[in-house]
Amino acid sequence: MEIVLDHVSYTYQAGTPFAGDGLRDVSVTIPDGSYTAIIGQTGSGKSTLLQHLNALLKPTTGTVRIGDREITPKTSNKNLKPLRAKVGLVFQFAENQLFEETVEKDVAFGPKNFGVPEKEALARAHHALDLVGISPEYYENSPFDLSGGQMRRVAIAGVLAMTPELLILDEPTAGLDPKGRTELMTLFETLHREQGIGIVLVTHQMEDVANYAEFVLVMADGHLIKQGPPAEIFSDPAWLAEHHLGLPRAAQFARELRAKGLPLPDIPLTEQALAAEVLAILRPTREADHE
Repeated sequence: MEIVLDHVSYTYQAGTPFAGDGLRDVSVTIPDGSYTAIIGQTGSGKSTLLQHLNALLKPTTGTVRIGDREITPKTSNKNLKPLRAKVGLVFQFAENQLFEETVEKDVAFGPKNFGVPEKEALARAHHALDLVGISPEYYENSPFDLSGGQMRRVAIAGVLAMTPELLILDEPTAGLDPKGRTELMTLFETLHREQGIGIVLVTHQMEDVANYAEFVLVMADGHLIKQGPPAEIFSDPAWLAEHHLGLPRAAQFARELRAKGLPLPDIPLTEQALAAEVLAILRPTREADHE
């Protein structure tokens, strides 16, 4: 599902003394089926932008086209439910969205609320729980008896049970330990690659951008200030520093190695790419030592 923002601006509490700009003249296309990351400092407009992608917020000026639906400032809130089923939004600390007495009921709630018969809603719930790695032994448990990581997986399953075409993720790994964060990011990559679900990810983790994203949007003060593939976004460390953004750890380490004399031809963005480049440099030296 392609999403196109055309000169979108959004003002919070418009017409009041407390009015403030959330977005300022943003134009961008998010291609169908892509994995797009959105980065920027706190208050840059990332979350405001996300909430326009499923019409949770409507633009103050400009238009948002989500698939074949056009959202304008005058769009009624009626008949937006089918759109929001296609574009699933996972908020930061998604486990706070849990409320039902069992895991199964919580995940099935969304489809049932959209008119899906109970039998099909339960089938969707079971499939979604399987996708996120929650086994049947937990279906009758209270979601509040699960670990934090499991609770977040159940909340994500509730969104997946709606069978979205696009999954919008607002800092989905916030508060998780490194193992839980890696597992969740691997899950999203699997959903993207194997299920064909488009991903829009807001994150402060530059490693996740480098490892998973195909395209990156950079926000600052409500403006879209740069867009492109990760290699392009991370090609100018000085520009990143100017906007209070960093490099992925592998790229920063590679720059330090180069500064110390290691002749790296490129600055790799991921640990795997860095390891491959270092091995390529060291292998001839080792072979020569054994001759």
